Amino acid sequence: MQSPLAAMRALRILVVDDIEASRLHICDMLSQSGHEVHGVESGSAAIAQVLELTPDLIFLDLLMPDLDGFEVTQKLRALITNRWLPVIATSSLEGDEHFIYALQHGADDYLVRPINPKLLNAKLLHYARVLGLQLRLGVLAQQQRDIHDNLLDAVITMDGSGIVEEGNLAAISIFGNGINRIDGQHCETVLKTPLADLLALREVSMTRSNGTKFPAELALSQWTEEQRVRYTLVIRDLTEQRHIDRMKDEFLATVSHELRTPLTSVLGALGLLASGAAGPLPKAAIPLTDIAKRNGERLSRLIDDILDITKLEGNQMVLQLRTTCLDGLLQEALTANQGYAQRSGVKLDIELQLGSPQVQVDADRFLQIMANLLSNAIKHSSTGDTINVSLEWTPNQVRVKVRDRGPGIDPQFRSHLFEKFSQADSSDRRAQSGTGLGLYITRMLVERMDGRVDVDSVPDQGATFLVELPVVDSSLPAPMLAKNPSHE
Repeated sequence: MQSPLAAMRALRILVVDDIEASRLHICDMLSQSGHEVHGVESGSAAIAQVLELTPDLIFLDLLMPDLDGFEVTQKLRALITNRWLPVIATSSLEGDEHFIYALQHGADDYLVRPINPKLLNAKLLHYARVLGLQLRLGVLAQQQRDIHDNLLDAVITMDGSGIVEEGNLAAISIFGNGINRIDGQHCETVLKTPLADLLALREVSMTRSNGTKFPAELALSQWTEEQRVRYTLVIRDLTEQRHIDRMKDEFLATVSHELRTPLTSVLGALGLLASGAAGPLPKAAIPLTDIAKRNGERLSRLIDDILDITKLEGNQMVLQLRTTCLDGLLQEALTANQGYAQRSGVKLDIELQLGSPQVQVDADRFLQIMANLLSNAIKHSSTGDTINVSLEWTPNQVRVKVRDRGPGIDPQFRSHLFEKFSQADSSDRRAQSGTGLGLYITRMLVERMDGRVDVDSVPDQGATFLVELPVVDSSLPAPMLAKNPSHE
């Protein structure tokens, strides 16, 4: 079995002693243990050698003519600040007072001369372990620093009041022009964004050091060090992503428009064939024509959804807002979706009370919202189920409820339900397939009408979708009919 001394890492040691015999004796003991040893005869020489040799450890005589050991220790502590350099004080003086004084002035340990070889080796083994750990931690810290500095996103660490403590190279490049320091300044000076927004918002508009603005996504983490709050903020420039999104939306809009013209012709031709305009169809061709027509209509709805998403996300959809009660629109929505419900073996039921307050909606888009919610409920209902639609209100808001008795919504999926292309269940129990666009469009349309949409669901007990819209104050002037965020 290998001995601890054999496994000990060789250290670079500086021995400082003005008495040559004593200095050579300690150097010889250390050399025999396999260490690289350098000896100097004065405190001033020790200071110079520390800068040249970068020793791991120093043996320092306390009593020397030019600079005593206490003064040398203090100078070393002021000089070496980026790492721990152990200093072991040595002396042949009796009593502990001078060693206590040395420890108070920055020494880490002491040995009484003549030095016990076994005690010396035990101390060296201990310091080799600690210095090895320091080396590994230093390598790890450098690796983390390299990763930190090579991130494309800006990473900034702030204290609880918003003072920047550190920034990676990307942060300095964006907010300091690659030259100016950003640490020590308040985040509002560096980022041109209020601290409250940095802590609360996910997306903001930020300003580079050259004055140009860019959309940014924020990710914030809060942590505590020595009972003091710290924030680490990751800032991602969304300029390129937004450009790609615009290109994608333009592509989808172009493709959708290009598909609509031939699809309209196909559906028209199928309708004429089904009506017998080209002569009676063979019995075997009639169901094939129906299948082609249904799938063509489904493709037409998908194109409509893509066009709606493109307009909504690009703030290009103008809503014709009018003040109205929802009773008639809800009845119309149920009538429009009654055929789909009957084909699926599902019943639609509505509960209305007289005297509902007025809200401000685009009637056609509200019917689209109800169609999305009703079709979603029908898809997740079993034959013989009943879907309930009800209307409630308070002095401030009107609430529409669409309740089904389907399988409900997985709690883990609930937060993603109103996102684009989200589908909770792809199993065979789904009666119909879908694209996952309907609820996303519903959310965007409801929000454009200053409302909100939510869902209340318990697994295996169905789901209730809620659309809440603000009540119109009849004492205020009538609002503008058109609403388009890009023109507000």
